[in-house]
Amino acid sequence: MSHLSKWTGYQVALLCVVIAGLVSKHFYIISIHEWLEGLPSWMNPSIATTFICIIVTVWSTAAVLYWQERKNTQFFTHKIWRVLPAILGGVFVLSLIGFVVLGVTVFASITLDQQWKIDVVLLYFLTLLYLFVLSVVRRYGKVRPSEDLIVYSANCTVLVLLITLFFVPGIL
Repeated sequence: MSHLSKWTGYQVALLCVVIAGLVSKHFYIISIHEWLEGLPSWMNPSIATTFICIIVTVWSTAAVLYWQERKNTQFFTHKIWRVLPAILGGVFVLSLIGFVVLGVTVFASITLDQQWKIDVVLLYFLTLLYLFVLSVVRRYGKVRPSEDLIVYSANCTVLVLLITLFFVPGIL
């Protein structure tokens, strides 16, 4: 049996924390909603929840990739990064079609007990979006150290999602 690095331990621990957070959200949903209702009146509880979800998902994915880079310094020099924007774009389009089909069938009658299904889909799309931004920044951006690349792309993703979250609904 090979010896696992401390970076693998960090990755597994972070994955466990995210899963524990999802499970605890499911069990404590009523308490969470009561707490969110106590927020100042100018802060919409659903936007606050989405904001926290965006930050945690994108930065958790960035942390996992950072630790992967620490384990394998050739991670960002692999040939796959040249074609990854196109691959992830195609996966995103197919996933969006699948989400629409699921929305019409499975998600149309979802109850509060089945909220975890939507959480999993949201995590999937946020992670996919982050990986797409990372691959575009890696492919078309200036050469930069991998740590800077990961942080830069994570921050760009969060910024784009937050601008979309706060400004697009106001325009429509």
